Amino acid sequence: MDHRADGALHGERRPRVRTWRRTLRALALTGRARDAYPGADAQGVLLPGPDPAATALREDLGPLAPARLLRPRQGRLGDCWVMAPMLALHETAPERLRSLLTGESGGIVCVQLPGVPGPLRVDRRFPVDDRGIFQYGRRDGANPGWVGVLEKAIAGHVAGDYAYLQRGFARFGFELLLGESVHSQLRMPSAAEIIAWRAEGRAVVASTHPFSARVPSTAGPLPRNHVFAVVGADARSGHVHLRNPVRPSTLLVLDARSFRRGFLSVDVTAPLG
Repeated sequence: MDHRADGALHGERRPRVRTWRRTLRALALTGRARDAYPGADAQGVLLPGPDPAATALREDLGPLAPARLLRPRQGRLGDCWVMAPMLALHETAPERLRSLLTGESGGIVCVQLPGVPGPLRVDRRFPVDDRGIFQYGRRDGANPGWVGVLEKAIAGHVAGDYAYLQRGFARFGFELLLGESVHSQLRMPSAAEIIAWRAEGRAVVASTHPFSARVPSTAGPLPRNHVFAVVGADARSGHVHLRNPVRPSTLLVLDARSFRRGFLSVDVTAPLG
């Protein structure tokens, strides 16, 4: 006898397998973010769990969020689903990112993610390797600053540790940083559509797929399963302009065919003006 059918006859429900996709959906959807692992000290400062590419913590004594916000840069952590939306927002409405942070005494920073009911408190001690070099998100060419603080707050509250941040969907990254639903589409936009979105003040990211490494670019093969910020396009040539959060200062220009071949989906915010 089929035991599954027998269970259904008696009104029993099969337990749902807890996959990382379901976990992220539960944690990162707008208005539903919650403490996955409520790890905090006596002062309520979040303490993210084990660090996959670091050996110790070091205090960041550099600027937090000076007048000129440098681009966010992804470190040795596969959290492009957070860092690419952060980069796209920086290119579109950087003050949205600054408004999430409030400095407190003693090196503590209060982070208010729009999709989280209350403020998150984190210190400015970040993972380093055995040479004392910061390993994860930072201001491009500088110290972790506001980038490291946002990444740590998301790691501590939404994922529970840095390691778990290594899987995710870009639209959830946008929703965490904006508190708004984000439109995803599988059809690759034209240069004209991208130009129109950018003129409207929309932040845009594009995600590659498992076979993207077969698509060449001026920076080498496209990385697999990675998220880029889409920052513009050329109406005449149809080329698309992107920034990789691993190398945010470099503008990557792809022809329309390569863009269609190398990318799986795009995520587009509402106008952020």
